[in-house]
Amino acid sequence: MNPTRTATRVKVSCLFIAVVALVCLPFVVFGQEFAIPWLKSYEQQTSALILIAVALLAADSVAPVPSTLVIMFLAAKAGIVVGIVGSALGLTLGVFTAAWFGRAAVGRLAPKFIPDAELTRLRENLQTRLPLTLACWRAVPVMAETSVIQAAAAGVPMRRIFAATLLPNFLVAVIYSVAADDSLTTACVTFVATLVASAAVWWFAARPANAERGTRSAE
Repeated sequence: MNPTRTATRVKVSCLFIAVVALVCLPFVVFGQEFAIPWLKSYEQQTSALILIAVALLAADSVAPVPSTLVIMFLAAKAGIVVGIVGSALGLTLGVFTAAWFGRAAVGRLAPKFIPDAELTRLRENLQTRLPLTLACWRAVPVMAETSVIQAAAAGVPMRRIFAATLLPNFLVAVIYSVAADDSLTTACVTFVATLVASAAVWWFAARPANAERGTRSAE
């Protein structure tokens, strides 16, 4: 195996881990307890509740926001339709925030550690399966933000990231808004089922590509 290629893969892996750590850091430092009490203080003021929920979801990538709980709280207090529309808007704004952070911060640091050729390769690989990758990770905490940040840092155009996440954001908003109208048990089961379904779709869809890469490596 080429030592240079191995070293580059290690650097790419370290970049991925660093992005995950950045997304998790606000939760470690501040916790996530502030979000729901803040929403509860405005639960009788629908307009303010919607604005706060949208703002929280928009800041999800840089703040300790439990997006699933925010979506369910908004839907439970303001209604399913409002929950769907407000949450979809907030999640979409969150994609722009994550992409901006990825391009402005991580994207400027990455070339100092990873050769341009490997960044180009990473960008091309991401763009090959961009809709599938971003769609499958949208329902997974931390990975939803990490996947967008990494794609933007690698140079994937904002419009492609937006297009790839628009429908998944809407589906996530629908799933958790509907689940919020039932019991806590239903919400928990929905959360787990969504994660399992996302992982299963990713695994089955990625198998042909992984097999092809294995064949090329063997050659």
